[in-house]
Amino acid sequence: MRHDLRWKGALILIAILIFALLISPVGTKIFKGAPIRQGLDLQGGIELLLTPDYRLGVSALSKLRDELLTKLNEANINVQASYLGTLDGDRYEGLRFSFANESDLQRARNLGVFPQQYQLNAFGETKRLNFKPEIKGNAIELTVLQSADDFPKDSLKRSLAIISNRINEASHGMAEADVRLDEGKNRIHVQLPGIKTLQEAKSLITATGRLTFRINNRIVLDGTYLQDVRVNFDQTRRSWVIAFQFKGDGAKQLAKITTENQKKQMAVYLDETLLMDPIIDEPIPNGEGIITLGGTPKSEVERYALLMKSGALPISLRVVQSTQVAPTLGDEIVKQSLVAGIVGIILVVAFMILFYGIPGMLADVALGCYAVFVLGLIALLRGVLTLPGVAGVVLGVGMAVDANVIIFERIKDEIRNGKRVRPAVQSGFERAFVTILDSNITTLIVAVVLLFLGSGPVQGFAMTLAISILVSMFTAIVVTRLLLEWWIDHDPDRYAKYFGVKEVVE
Repeated sequence: MRHDLRWKGALILIAILIFALLISPVGTKIFKGAPIRQGLDLQGGIELLLTPDYRLGVSALSKLRDELLTKLNEANINVQASYLGTLDGDRYEGLRFSFANESDLQRARNLGVFPQQYQLNAFGETKRLNFKPEIKGNAIELTVLQSADDFPKDSLKRSLAIISNRINEASHGMAEADVRLDEGKNRIHVQLPGIKTLQEAKSLITATGRLTFRINNRIVLDGTYLQDVRVNFDQTRRSWVIAFQFKGDGAKQLAKITTENQKKQMAVYLDETLLMDPIIDEPIPNGEGIITLGGTPKSEVERYALLMKSGALPISLRVVQSTQVAPTLGDEIVKQSLVAGIVGIILVVAFMILFYGIPGMLADVALGCYAVFVLGLIALLRGVLTLPGVAGVVLGVGMAVDANVIIFERIKDEIRNGKRVRPAVQSGFERAFVTILDSNITTLIVAVVLLFLGSGPVQGFAMTLAISILVSMFTAIVVTRLLLEWWIDHDPDRYAKYFGVKEVVE
């Protein structure tokens, strides 16, 4: 056997083994999960529709309630206050004030306790509020909303980028999450494959993320100075910890606070939700420290760290519609696609053997290599397979077979024109290369356009199609050629009959 065929064959064999390992159970250990992840349409998940949420958090709403009750009590008006609406996250619709009689209700209205606009100072912030009072019997139901003018005009665009970042951080890179902004309707649409519960999705996405550090319920440090957050395993404590680093003035503030408040609890809040309340063991002079959480599981520690570092949403978001997509439909479609794929592959293999004999069998072997390479690349790039993605892979199979057909026909032409088998094979591949390249480049251009201009499932289709095109060209031009040259190496002319030629022209 020619020396070049040996080392080329060895390289390709090594590559096949590596990619085969990536999609095998070994790959599950390498990627710490399924080598080829499935999209929402195949494995199920959560769909969310988000809009800006101008309601107050419970803590701020409670402070507003106390302020209004104080004014009413000072006027000797007996009243009872309760929250309006059901708790959604940490927010209610507003407040309900129930009066003893209609006379007290009218007195409260005359005092101007419930104006259309109100200014609230809470937790170091000034909030401009819009009141919408509605009389129900002897009660006033007060819908409370923050002024939309207090939020940046591009709040939703910025929120879109932060949500995408949170999802990528949570999935360690590339998740087939479809995050889209509908500017016309002022809302964000999110698809989260693999997320099982609505609460899990909301905790990841809708937390606005204003991080504060508090001692005795007083804000002593703001999370804007936080430079880095990561999860480490502490060998001494034998537990997972959150390592953090503050920058600039934040590091100086942290040194002063931790020096003056040793052995006190410094609670970490995300908005008005308590994340953790660690104890200050010792001063932190350089801005770098750790938060110990006892035996808290790694997944929970990672979630805390993610929420701390992924960035604060410029506006609260409210889930107005949620849909849990069951994987049942996906399972059925996968089964049907599998049956269709097996039937298609059998027909392709039979076609190549029937029309080209042993060269067709070699092309079928190259087709098997194509499948291993495509699936291995999807796993290596941490891509996610969706139904459109499956269509891209199947389309690539057809293109791979088409390339082999073109090559074999060119070889036949060269033999008919008087060339021996070995030079005919070389010339046939050279002539077929231009045709294969032209046809594949045009399809690749379309795939690239879809990849950059499309979204969600369209991008999934474009990605797998692009991979399939490149791999199909490689297997047809390199793998098939290697197998063919290896097959005819010892006595090329005796194999001319497999290309439709009964005898070789001398």
